[in-house]
Amino acid sequence: MTRGSRHLAILATLAVALVAAVLIMGRREYLRHPPTLTTLDPARISRIELNIPPLTAQVFARHGGGWWRIEPSRARADAARVQRLANLAVTPVARWLPATEIQPAKVGLQHPSATLIVDGAKLEYGGLSAIGDFRYVRVDGKIALVPRQYSPEIMLTKPGS
Repeated sequence: MTRGSRHLAILATLAVALVAAVLIMGRREYLRHPPTLTTLDPARISRIELNIPPLTAQVFARHGGGWWRIEPSRARADAARVQRLANLAVTPVARWLPATEIQPAKVGLQHPSATLIVDGAKLEYGGLSAIGDFRYVRVDGKIALVPRQYSPEIMLTKPGS
């Protein structure tokens, strides 16, 4: 092996090691702080609109430290259930997909199964992915894959959590 070949082999090995280190550190950071659907703070959310066809749309607002349903009628809301809806704003994203590569009709987003508007951020829930247990969610023109259990339909009825 010539001197130049040895230097090239050492540089290639160092480059591979550096790339591996960056990927491992990035993965650890991703696992500690995965990307979320929005950057909203669920504790500060003050208004939630929920539409799950064919049910009547509902609007919730935080007043005096508690949650109230303000549409279609006025009543005190179950704070735990509404807070679970607010928490959907920070659903962990498994993967962001380029919207240009997705056909909304094929992933259930042409007519979303549920629409959640949290302090103005619109989350549209589509169908389940063919691979894995993920749901398509459109947010601000971007499409995310999120774990299936993070859906408004489930959060409304799910006890605890």
